[in-house]
Amino acid sequence: MYLSQTDVNALTDAQIDGILFSGLNETVYKSNFAILCGTSPEHVRIRTDIAFKYYKNGGAPYIVLSGSAVADKTVRESSAMYRQLIKAGVPDEALITEPCACDTIQNMTCSLTAVCKRTDIMEAESIAVITEPFHLRRALAVAKLLLPAFINVFGFTSGVREQRILRRTDERLKKCAQNEINILKDLISKGRIHDIEIK
Repeated sequence: MYLSQTDVNALTDAQIDGILFSGLNETVYKSNFAILCGTSPEHVRIRTDIAFKYYKNGGAPYIVLSGSAVADKTVRESSAMYRQLIKAGVPDEALITEPCACDTIQNMTCSLTAVCKRTDIMEAESIAVITEPFHLRRALAVAKLLLPAFINVFGFTSGVREQRILRRTDERLKKCAQNEINILKDLISKGRIHDIEIK
C-alpha cells in the first residue's frame, strides 16, 4: 500500500511513525553549507539546538537561517534563529540570514540564492538540510527536487526517538505530523516526489 492510495485520516500511529520518522539521519556528515528551516519563534530553540549540534560537530562552516515573519508577523524566523545561535556560541561569520522564505519550498529556493551570493555555486559539492525530525522527510524531498542536481543533498536532525514518542501527546506535534502527511500526499499526487510505501 502507498500513501497516494490511503485516507490520511485513517493512518495508524505506527504508519505515521514509519512515514515521518523511519530512516532519519542523526549522523553529522560534512557539507559546504547547511540550510536551517525556520519555524515559529516560540519553537525556534528546538531547531537551533539541532543546528548547533551539527555545527559544533564540524558539519558545515556556514548555516543559512531561512525564514520570514510567518506565524508571528512581528518576528522574522531567521532573526530569532540568529539570536539563539549567537547566544549558543556560533560565530557571526558562520551565519547567513535569509529573511524571505515563507514555507519549505521557499526555504530551499531563497537559501540557494543566499548561497549563490556567497560562493560560486558550481563549486558547492554538498548542502545539509537541518530541521526537526517530523519535518525532515518533506524538507529533504523538497531540497532534492529544487536544489541543483550536481549538489549532494542530505538531511540532519536530532532527537528522533524523543519526538516520535512525544508526538502522541503533544498537540503541536500531532498537528504538525498530520500536516506533513497531507503535504507529502499532495506532492505525490502532483508528481513532484515519489510515492511512499506504507508498511
